[in-house]
Amino acid sequence: MRHTAFVGAHLLVGLLALATLPLFLLLSRSDSSEAVSSFFLLPLWMLTPLLSVAYLSKTGRLSGAFLITATLTAAFLVWISGFTGGVQSPHLIWLGVIPLEVALSGNGRIAKQALMICATAIAAVWVLQLTVWGEASPVNPSLTAVIGSLSVMAAILYAGLLSVRLRKLTDMPLGRVETQEMVYRSNAYSLSDVITHHDRSGDVSFVSEASKALLNTNPEDLLDNKLFQHIHIPDRPAYLRTLSDCMNQTAGEEKILTAELRIMIASPAKQHLDDVQEAAEVRWVEFKCMPERDEQGVVVGAIATTRDISTRKAHQAALEEARCEAEKANEGKIRFLANVTHELRTPLNTIIGFSEILSHPELSKDNDERNREYASLIHNGGHHLLQLVNALLDMSRLESGNFEITPQQFNLCDLTQSCCKMMQAEADQHHVTLFSECDKSMPEFNADPRACRQILLNLISNAVKFSDSGDQVKVALKWARKDHKTSTGQWVELSVRDNGIGINKEDIPKLGTPFVQAENSLDRRYEGAGIGLSIVRGLAELHKGSMRIESERGQGTCVTVTLPVDMETVSDEEDKLTPNSLVSIPLSSEPTELRTEQKENPTSGTKVA
Repeated sequence: MRHTAFVGAHLLVGLLALATLPLFLLLSRSDSSEAVSSFFLLPLWMLTPLLSVAYLSKTGRLSGAFLITATLTAAFLVWISGFTGGVQSPHLIWLGVIPLEVALSGNGRIAKQALMICATAIAAVWVLQLTVWGEASPVNPSLTAVIGSLSVMAAILYAGLLSVRLRKLTDMPLGRVETQEMVYRSNAYSLSDVITHHDRSGDVSFVSEASKALLNTNPEDLLDNKLFQHIHIPDRPAYLRTLSDCMNQTAGEEKILTAELRIMIASPAKQHLDDVQEAAEVRWVEFKCMPERDEQGVVVGAIATTRDISTRKAHQAALEEARCEAEKANEGKIRFLANVTHELRTPLNTIIGFSEILSHPELSKDNDERNREYASLIHNGGHHLLQLVNALLDMSRLESGNFEITPQQFNLCDLTQSCCKMMQAEADQHHVTLFSECDKSMPEFNADPRACRQILLNLISNAVKFSDSGDQVKVALKWARKDHKTSTGQWVELSVRDNGIGINKEDIPKLGTPFVQAENSLDRRYEGAGIGLSIVRGLAELHKGSMRIESERGQGTCVTVTLPVDMETVSDEEDKLTPNSLVSIPLSSEPTELRTEQKENPTSGTKVA
């Protein structure tokens, strides 16, 4: 558009010059040669804009065309002032028009150069006045006065037209800027992302209205460096580095830089944050910025968007948690195969080895006592395999939710005594003293007796297995502590306590997980697949109860199962009141007291016969 206006204006001036040339020839017919040359040069000067048009048409450089026009015009004004009064020439007024015309280019640098050209032309007129022209006087005073007056009026008129043109050119960009700014602000306010403008130092100069929803803060409260105060302290270096890298991009680079940051959300009562502890919450956001450049391509700031990615981060955390769970499940499978293979190999080797001996008459002939021993070992190995398979089946049904329990009335105290008698042989084999203690005030229980028997047998078996020779195991049935009583029923605690090897505190949280033992290596001292406690825990939870472990290394272990007297009358809300299945708390002094008490008074409690 500026090119078209430049060409049109200069062609118009050229046409006017051609139109006035005959008139000047007619007016100067009777004058001297000097007068002719003086007046004839005026329309010739008016033809010089055609040179600028030719240059612009060839090169397309508008700024160069304006400089050519300014230079030629200034040179001609210096020339013609020598014939029209020197420094007093009325045509010198056109030197003031030259900067106005060059201002149409919209380039401040070119306008300054045009102003320097005009200043040089004035200096040249003064120098020529003092050195060459002397007291110059017009060649034809009357004609010169007329032309001078016309020249001044033309200059004033042309300057007025230029000022109008400049105003229009100035208003048009301002109008476009205002329109663009309105569109920009409208878009910024309609987006859910927070849009910010940062100056060259990184301070914020504009914030969109979305900050109210994302940061719970008004836009004006995030200007300057206040947005920086909302960045989570560990993420502030990443925020500054992203802005710095964005603004230090070289010419031609327009990379959008991204950083994931945690931002502190202000509480309604506090708008400025200096510490994460003052924030109502911390939220994950995605910060993207790109450089803003001026007309010369110099970076003057950055435009950034901040988007809430809390949901995406939550999904990523869920995926990571699922991956960890999958890895744990895979580790559980590997551990299961290792443990079960180890547990199966020993009895199978016993069965296969001794059955091969018995299958060869020459090896078993005339040795009935040894044959009976071999048969007993084969029987024990088969019984061990059967127990392992039954335990695996129970664990599988518990994990799949297919383990069915059938509540019925029975005496839990009698069941406890029965289980102790069943385990007495194993206790005697390990030289462990087995005691039981029941509260005789216990009412009839409404639960699954088969599941309760399995709980007791697993706990007593574990206690005996992990006790050394001469240790003691106590099975107790008593009312639960007051914090386990509810408004609709009562709870009891079934505990098995030993003073054996105990468990390290860091290993207690792992117990109750299938195929996990405190000692998991294949060369461990004690046999077992690590599913006994997990079965106990699962059966207790099916009865809406819980399991608690108290242990201390070298002091012994106490496993307590809390059960309702009537599992059918316990509501879901009461079930939530039961304690966590696994807790790690210091073991009370009862094992030591038990050991001392039973050594001094072996009849304490009920010793199983």
